[in-house]
Parts: sequence; C-alpha cells; structure tokens
Amino acid sequence: MKRRDFIQTSCKYALLCASPFALSTLQSCEDSKADYDDNNEPYVPPIDGGGSSGSNSGGGDNTGGGDTGGGDSSGGSGTYLEYDITSSNLQPLLAVGGSVATGSNAADPNGFLLYRASNTSVLAFTRRCTHAGSSVGAFVNGVSTCPSHRAKFDISGSVVGGPARSALKKYNTTLVGNILKVFYVES
Repeated sequence: MKRRDFIQTSCKYALLCASPFALSTLQSCEDSKADYDDNNEPYVPPIDGGGSSGSNSGGGDNTGGGDTGGGDSSGGSGTYLEYDITSSNLQPLLAVGGSVATGSNAADPNGFLLYRASNTSVLAFTRRCTHAGSSVGAFVNGVSTCPSHRAKFDISGSVVGGPARSALKKYNTTLVGNILKVFYVES
C-alpha cells in the first residue's frame, strides 16, 4: 500500500470513529422541552387553599442542595410546599426584590427560583433552564443566569438572553404573613 492510500484510508476511519462523539456534543445544546410544553400555564390553587394538616415550615438551602422540604403537604384538592420565609436561608424574601434559589424538592427536582415581587406576593419558577436543563441561580438585579450556557431570564420567567428559547415554568403561590405556599401538580 502506498503512503498516500494509507493516509486517505486512515483519515476516513478516524472521521468515522469521531462522528458519534461530535454529534452527541452538538445535540447537548438543544432546547430540552420535556415536561415543559405548557410552562406558561401555572397550576391554579384551589379556592380553599389546599388544606393541610401537620406541615412543617422551613426552607431549603441557598445552594440548591438537599430537601428544601418545608412540609410537603397535600390535602383537600391541592398540593403545595410550605415555607417560613423568616428561616435563615429564606430571609432575602423578607424584602421586596429579594431572591432565593432553593434545592430539590417534591415538586421540582431542580428546586424553586423564588422572587419577592411585592409586600403581598412571591413569584416561584422552576430552576430548570429551558435550554439544557441546568439549574439557574437566584435573581441578581432582576436577572437569573444559567451557569452552563449563560441563558438569562427576567423576573417574569421570560428569556432575555442566551441560547434558551422558552420561559421558565411558573408555579402559583400564596403568601399569608410569613408563610409561603408553592402549589404544584403531582405527577
């Protein structure tokens, strides 16, 4: 076999071997829409507030790890997680404009992105980036950023920059005093 033929054959085989890796790398940057097809339709809490007996108050950590629990509660016709925003890791929510990123919980494996919108309301979104599924951070100056590919979301959950093309999933909430309830649909 001549040298030229050897190099041509070797290059063809090298290209064939590298193709699957190159394709998998390109596919990892596609939007992931699984479980978020209807992300603009938040769960509407029942009129009676979902009734709960024996739920814990508490909160998760700011780092996104562990159970943010706060009482996985279900009863009546609604399911929610309950948080006491006076707990040390949720204290940024005591002030309007404060934001916290919680860890995994029964409603969302990526955790919640919470934002104090007014004296009477807290907004709740999934932390799951709609681009590649990474967990976004807390809002800073009204923008939450994904650490993986720098997708950016505003306080309404809408995309304001980066590769993401769809809004964050939103959860309905109620805030009574210092008790925050985040409503979700069990799957």
